[in-house]
Amino acid sequence: VGRKGNMRFLSLLLLLALPALALTDQHVSPSHSPDPLARYNPERVQVPKKQFPGTVLTVTPDTLAEGGAFLTVTWKVLLPRKSPYFVAMYLENDDVTATAPIKYLMVQNGKEAPSLKAGGDVKFWAINMRKNIVFCLFRGEPEDAELLIKSNVVTLDSPNEPTSGRLTQTADPGGMTVSWITGDGAKGQTLQYGSFAGKLDHSLDATRLPGYNRLDMCGGTAKGKGWRDPGTFWTATMTGLSPGDKVHFRYGSDADGWSEPSFFFPRPTPDMAVKLFVFGDLGTHSPDSTEQPFDSLASRNSTDAMFLESLGKTLAFHVGDISYAVGYASKWDDFGNQIAPIASRMPYMTAIGNHERDWPGGIIAVEDSGGECGVPYDLRFPMPGTDRDAPWYSFDHGPVHFTVISSEHDLDDQYKFVIQDLAKVNRTITPWVVFATHRPMYVSSTNNNIPDGDQTMATQLREVFEELLYIAEVDIVLAGHHHSYQRTCPVLKGACTKPRPNATADAYLGPVHIVAGMAGAASTTNIQTPQPPIYEMVDAEHHGYMRMSADKTTLTMEYTRTDDGTIHDRF
Repeated sequence: VGRKGNMRFLSLLLLLALPALALTDQHVSPSHSPDPLARYNPERVQVPKKQFPGTVLTVTPDTLAEGGAFLTVTWKVLLPRKSPYFVAMYLENDDVTATAPIKYLMVQNGKEAPSLKAGGDVKFWAINMRKNIVFCLFRGEPEDAELLIKSNVVTLDSPNEPTSGRLTQTADPGGMTVSWITGDGAKGQTLQYGSFAGKLDHSLDATRLPGYNRLDMCGGTAKGKGWRDPGTFWTATMTGLSPGDKVHFRYGSDADGWSEPSFFFPRPTPDMAVKLFVFGDLGTHSPDSTEQPFDSLASRNSTDAMFLESLGKTLAFHVGDISYAVGYASKWDDFGNQIAPIASRMPYMTAIGNHERDWPGGIIAVEDSGGECGVPYDLRFPMPGTDRDAPWYSFDHGPVHFTVISSEHDLDDQYKFVIQDLAKVNRTITPWVVFATHRPMYVSSTNNNIPDGDQTMATQLREVFEELLYIAEVDIVLAGHHHSYQRTCPVLKGACTKPRPNATADAYLGPVHIVAGMAGAASTTNIQTPQPPIYEMVDAEHHGYMRMSADKTTLTMEYTRTDDGTIHDRF
């Protein structure tokens, strides 16, 4: 995509003349992803008063180093019954009759031949979740389990170790915010930074942020068996940074340990070229073979691939459905650990998705958030200019302006914000405009369900925003939600647009709509047949991510698959 300079300002009066349309009522619909922990019913767990003789459960090593490690769990049972057995991972203070395991592994399926003893070794990947770790051996299915024995305790080298580090671009061009999490025992935290890795000669006292507790959750798994203490949240904001200067930093304290050193480049000016990662619907994968809630092996392939090419990238934009915690608090820790290598090297900007926000009582009254109703997301990913439960905002990055809304909140409430935001865009400074929302305005999908099917929500988004985005000459409409990669032609009212008479070669045709929901979550294959003619590329079988490159005259986007590492679409 190319465009000449000296672009016009938007006419605020013209934008204000566009009407905002009302939305329909919302009702309940099922969740997208499988949850093996849904099988686990803590209320039915039987806890014996004494240990079963001949039963052994041990873990090595018995200390968890900073950064995480594989733990080997050895189990043995004498005279095993013809029954399933499984090993489950917990925090030491968890009550197995009230809390689901972090993850588990079936070690016998109940169909084995009779024997005098059974046992073996299994491996679990563990990270610092601020509490010591313990394992439990159960007999029976997860729905109706009997606790046989608890293991020795795995202690943490540093329970207040700083984890889940992440950069966020600020409204101040010379600013950058660093956020992280510690155990509740951390007394104080510091951000150190400087121009050289061996000379971090600036320091800032970090601010301890208000946290959240079980009562802040709206219900479901988040308020019940999925709840765990989220730790203490810290933030510090650097100011006066110069574009192009490499900034080295670390965070933590002498008492509780420091993060691994990292570096970033401050926010680019509009005259500088930028290179971004763009993706949605990522999720997490803990690198072992256990049963994990909403597990996404493909997400690990995506984050590993992006980290390998992260040098030279200036920002990552994640367009909703972040961790797929869906009420299981431990998944937020897994996610923070997984993205930290990327998010501590470039600002990690986000949009909220249905799996962060939706719950009965909200505008979309489905249970996709597992009862979190946006609370963990708001604190873990505060974006510049957002308020509690009002996560729409905008930011500039080099020559690109991003307008970010929430498809999970009332669209009418955001309409005025979008008008005012687009009216302020100076196209001589930021010639490119991206409009981002988790749910797509155009999508090849057969899901017409009421109230929140793909086509149902796309219609609502188009009714409110499509004409506005066309008048504002928005270049890209970026979405996720449908777990596929899709790209349209420049489109308006369901049809590819054509150049006006006597138009120049670089004349505006309309926004290109991108669905970038292919980063990790299981592929959504309900593609329309035959394919509507507006779609120039649809891939619902593979995972990957996008690259965006932009300067004052050219914007290019590429879709790269992680199975072969090659580019499969470019425009």
